Amino acid sequence: MKRFLAVIFTFVLVLTTAFASAEDIQKAYYNNDYEFLGDDNSVYDSLTLEKAYYLFQQEGNYLILLGGSWCGNTTPVIGYINEVAKEFGVDTIYNLDFRLDGTNRATHVRETEGAQSQGVDIPGSAYNYLYGEIATRYLINLNDYVEYKVDTESAVTYTNAAGEKVTVPKVQVPFLFLYNKDNTDENGNVAPIVAGLELMKRRDDFVTEEAENAEAVAEYKQILKDSVFDAVAKVELSHFTDADYIRLSYNEKSGKEIFTAEDKIPYEVLTYKQFKWLLDQEGTHVILLGGSWCGNTQAVIKLISDYAAGKNVTVYTFDTKLDGGYARKIWGYERDLHIRDNNSEFANLYVDLVLNYFQNIETEYTPESGNTIHYNTAEGETLTANKLQVPYLLVYTKGLEDEYAHFVPISAYIEKMLTLDETRDDYVYKEENLQAYTEGVAAVFAAYEALTGK
Repeated sequence: MKRFLAVIFTFVLVLTTAFASAEDIQKAYYNNDYEFLGDDNSVYDSLTLEKAYYLFQQEGNYLILLGGSWCGNTTPVIGYINEVAKEFGVDTIYNLDFRLDGTNRATHVRETEGAQSQGVDIPGSAYNYLYGEIATRYLINLNDYVEYKVDTESAVTYTNAAGEKVTVPKVQVPFLFLYNKDNTDENGNVAPIVAGLELMKRRDDFVTEEAENAEAVAEYKQILKDSVFDAVAKVELSHFTDADYIRLSYNEKSGKEIFTAEDKIPYEVLTYKQFKWLLDQEGTHVILLGGSWCGNTQAVIKLISDYAAGKNVTVYTFDTKLDGGYARKIWGYERDLHIRDNNSEFANLYVDLVLNYFQNIETEYTPESGNTIHYNTAEGETLTANKLQVPYLLVYTKGLEDEYAHFVPISAYIEKMLTLDETRDDYVYKEENLQAYTEGVAAVFAAYEALTGK
C-alpha cells in the first residue's frame, strides 16, 4: 500500500508570499472580516476552541472577547473596543467565536439542547457541551455578568460526559472580559472573570444617516472603560501564543515532551474561517493539516517545526477536528466535532474546502477505493472529496497553473503515517523512516522556496 507521497509539480507561475509575516495575516484577516474595524494593525488574536481551553488554564491576566463577525451586535463595536484597548496600551485581545465555522448558525455550540432554527434542529446544539464546559470549568462567575442567568429560560442546558444534565448561564455576544483563573472576590471565592461587559448595541445606535454620533460613541467608550479597562489598567496582561498552545497540547496529548520551553515553534494556528480566508489570498504558503490528538501528527510535528524554524518559514496549521479532540481525550466525552468524517453533521465543511481549493489533491485514499468524504446538498446532489490523512503537509498557491493551464494549487505534499511507538515498524526515528520523511519535508520546502524565492 502506498504510504508516502511527496510530489512537486511543474508550474509556470512564480509568486511571492503576499504577507511578510503570520502577524500580518492575522491582522489583515480581522480588518477584512469586520466591516467596521478599520484598522490593519488591530489588537485581535483569534482562538480556536481548543486553544481557548488551554488559555483558560494558564496563570496571568488575559483580555478576551467572545463574538464573531456574523453578529450584528459585535460588528458595530469591534472598532471602538480596539480604539479603547490601544488607548490603554493593550496589544492583544483574544477572540473566540462559538460558531465554529465563523458564519453559520448550524455550527453554533452556544445553543441549548434541542435548539431549532426554522423548525430544524441546529446541529451545533448536539455539541453544546463544548460551550457548557467553559462556563462550568472556567467562567464560574459568569452568572454575575450576563442577562441570561442560570435560572432563566434562556440558559443553556447540556449533557456532560457523566450523562448528567447541567444548566449554565448563556452569554450573549459581544462579551468582553478580563480573565484570571486565580482571581478571588471580596469573600475569598474564586472569580475568574475579574471584570466584564455584556452590552448589546446595533450599528444605528452609533450612526444616523451615515454620520457617526460622536456623543453615542463617547458614551459607549466610557462604559467600556468603567466596566473593563479600568480593571485592565491595574494589572499586567499576559500573552498566550500559538507556540505556547502547540507546546502544551502536543506534550499533554502525547504524554511526552515533544517540545521544550526553548524550542522555536513557527506554527500559526487557524480557525476554519481563517483557513478559508488564507486559501483565498494571493501568495504561497506552507500548510499542515493535523492536530495534537493525532498520534501520527505527534510523531512529525517537531521535525516539521525544526525544519521550518531553520528556514524562517511560518507553517499555517488547521485541525479538521474543530474542537481539537479535547473534550473526548481530556474530559471523557464520546465524540469529536470532526469535519473529515462521513458520520459528521459538518462533513460539508471538509468537502467544500477540498473541492473549492485543493483541485489537484492526491491522497492514499483514492476516490476509486470508495474511502472518501461526502455529503448531500439541499438539492439532493452528493458531493464527494478525497479523504486525506493527517498529518498532511503541503505547499499551497492560489491560482497556480501548470503548462496545460490546469489549476495545481498544491505544488508539493507529504502524506505519511508514522508513530512515536519505538516497538513498531513505522516508528518515526527508525533510520529509514526518518530519512524518508526528512527528505519529504525538504522537498516540500524546496517547492516553497522555488515559488517564493525565499
